[in-house]
Amino acid sequence: MIAINSMMVCLDLSDIDEKLVAFTRTICERMQVGKVYFVHNIKVSELSEDFREWFGDVDLASEVEGNINDIVTEQFGNATTYEVLVSEEPNTEVILADLVKRYKVNLTLLGKKMSDKSTGALGTKLLQILPCSVLVFPETATSKIEKVLAPIDFSDTSVHALRLSKNLSDQLGLQLEILHVYRLPTQYFPLISEEKAERKAEEIVKERFAALQKKLRETAGVPYTLVRAANKSIAERIRLHLDKGKHDLLVLGLKGNNPLPSLSFGGVPKEIYNMDIHIPLWLVYSEEVIKK
Repeated sequence: MIAINSMMVCLDLSDIDEKLVAFTRTICERMQVGKVYFVHNIKVSELSEDFREWFGDVDLASEVEGNINDIVTEQFGNATTYEVLVSEEPNTEVILADLVKRYKVNLTLLGKKMSDKSTGALGTKLLQILPCSVLVFPETATSKIEKVLAPIDFSDTSVHALRLSKNLSDQLGLQLEILHVYRLPTQYFPLISEEKAERKAEEIVKERFAALQKKLRETAGVPYTLVRAANKSIAERIRLHLDKGKHDLLVLGLKGNNPLPSLSFGGVPKEIYNMDIHIPLWLVYSEEVIKK
C-alpha cells in the first residue's frame, strides 16, 4: 500500500488554488495521507511601491493565511490533518525545499498553468531542487483518475516508477498500461533494411519485457505497448499516446544527479513538463535517490 506520511501543496493565490485543494482532498480520501501542508511564500521584495503606499504596514501574511484557510475550509474540510504555512522569503524555491526537509515531505503537489498564461519558470526550478516526488496538476486537469500510463526505458528509475504505478493501480482499482518508445539507428539506412531493423528492435524489446515480467511478477498481466519514435522525440510520442489512449495520469521516474542541485529531472520528463498536457503528471524519485 502506498502511504504518504507528509504532503505539501504549493498555492499561488490564483484561480488554480481551489482545484489544487479539491484534488488534495480526493487524494486524501483515496489514499492514506498523514498530514498536508498548504504553503505560500510572499516575495515582499516584489511588492510595488504603489502597494506599499496604498496599504502601508498591513499584516499581509495574516491576510494571505486567512484567504488560504477559507479555501481549505470550503474545498478540503477535514479530509486529514493539515496546516497552513505562509512565509515571507526572497527565494521561493529555497524556502519550499527547506520545508520539504523540515517536515519530511514525501510528495509535493504543484499547479501548472497553460503556456499562454505562464512561462512555468518557477515550476521548472522547483522540480530541480525539491528533494521529493512531485505531482504536477495542470489547470485543465480533473480529479477523475481511472487510467494510468507508465512509460519505461528499463532503467532502475523507470522500473521504480512502474512499481509505484502498479501499487497505485492495485490500491485504487485503476487501469495501468506500460509504454516503451524505441529508436532505430537510422544512420545505417539504407545500408540495412529498415523493416528488418524494426522487426529486430521489437524482438529485442519484447525479450526485455519478458525478463522484466519474470523479475517483477506482479507486472505479468499488465498490457504494454511498443512505439517507434520515428521522426518524433520520445516525449512527443508519449504525449501522442496519452491523447490516443485517453489516460488520466502519467507517471515518470526521475534520476538523481550530482553535483548540486542534488536531484534533477532528465530530458524526457522536462520536455513533457513543458508541454501543455491536460492530465496530472507524477514525477517519482525513489527513496534511495532522495537519501543520497
